[in-house]
Amino acid sequence: MSMFDDPAETEAAEIEVDEEPRLKEGDEVWVQDGDGNRHPGTFVGMNEAAGWFGGGPSAYVVHPEGHQAEVVSMARITLRD
Repeated sequence: MSMFDDPAETEAAEIEVDEEPRLKEGDEVWVQDGDGNRHPGTFVGMNEAAGWFGGGPSAYVVHPEGHQAEVVSMARITLRD
């Protein structure tokens, strides 16, 4: 089981998203991949349809080398300092 499959991680991310949006469009973020590596990205917005399919909260992130948005679990996104 990876940390992305952990129900506690998903629940914690859902609570955080429901309480107060900490990210806004254009914020520079880190996206953690399945191997634990971080990649830079730009937060685009929340994926409002995520709950319809039984998944945890997710968001759209654009990577500098890409020209399209990727849907990423909120548990994998952190704000860059």
